[in-house]
Amino acid sequence: MQGPTLANGTEKHPDTNWNSIDWHQEERRVRNLRQRIFRATQADDWKRVRSLQKLMLRSRANRLVSVRRVAQLNRGRKTPGVDKVLLKTPAARGRMVDHLAHCQLWRAKPARRVYIAKANGKLRPLGIPVMIDRCVQAMVKNALEPSWEARFEGCSYGFRPGRGCHDAIEKIYKLARPHSRRKWIVDADIKGAFDHAS
Repeated sequence: MQGPTLANGTEKHPDTNWNSIDWHQEERRVRNLRQRIFRATQADDWKRVRSLQKLMLRSRANRLVSVRRVAQLNRGRKTPGVDKVLLKTPAARGRMVDHLAHCQLWRAKPARRVYIAKANGKLRPLGIPVMIDRCVQAMVKNALEPSWEARFEGCSYGFRPGRGCHDAIEKIYKLARPHSRRKWIVDADIKGAFDHAS
């Protein structure tokens, strides 16, 4: 039985029972909303894009899928932030979903700084956010990513969903064949590109 419908179309749910969630249905709801954002962006209907993104940020399905991704599926699920909180139990994950319905998305806690050794012996700094901030990041990613994906160039491969190094190598291989019109390839790496803000 569902609770009363609120003015903005969302429904008031009782405490989330993590073990009774139909994940196939919740994933489908998020996927459908992402596809609607993608299509609205392609149609340059920016009013609809913003409306759908707001709907995504309020969506219970998005909260559920984001908490699951952060607390169960992600490799870093056992790495706590500065508050030392982990979402190990179904009850804790359910409470996080309920808490995200009322939290202020723009207030982030500090990230825990750790250093990872690089191949050249230097250390790379890594910031580890607290669990709630990771969940919020996953929610916002679901709202923004479809719009950006609709506008990216087809030949862009870095940090794109469903694309990787092998796709870029395959594209280069096809472009660099002996009978291709293109006779050269430039491989460039900007030293310290992310180390300094300008």
